[in-house]
Amino acid sequence: MGRRVALAAGVGALLGLAWWGMFELLASGAVCSKDDWGCLQAFVIAAPVFAVLGAVVGGFALRALSVSRAWLVAVPATLMAVVAMVLLLGMTFLAFAVFAALYALIAVLTGARREGAVEGS
Repeated sequence: MGRRVALAAGVGALLGLAWWGMFELLASGAVCSKDDWGCLQAFVIAAPVFAVLGAVVGGFALRALSVSRAWLVAVPATLMAVVAMVLLLGMTFLAFAVFAALYALIAVLTGARREGAVEGS
């Protein structure tokens, strides 16, 4: 279980760094004009695109690392992390920690039950 959580947290941290980079690129105005809501429009388009692509990349990365139930970790963790980062819009530097924490949490919650576990305990 520890390996699974560590790998999931690592993949989440990398996706968080990608989110931070995407946001800083948009905020700098390098890929959008700051006139007439141009950068806001780019962010409104980029956030859901990142959510979908991040979930797919996270799923494939966890699958390549032989993490069991990779897609059950990647999809909800990415979607929750993107929503959290939209709500924490002013603190994009926390993206790697938010993504890593949510990936680790979902990895724990979706982990396989131990063999021989007693029901009700």
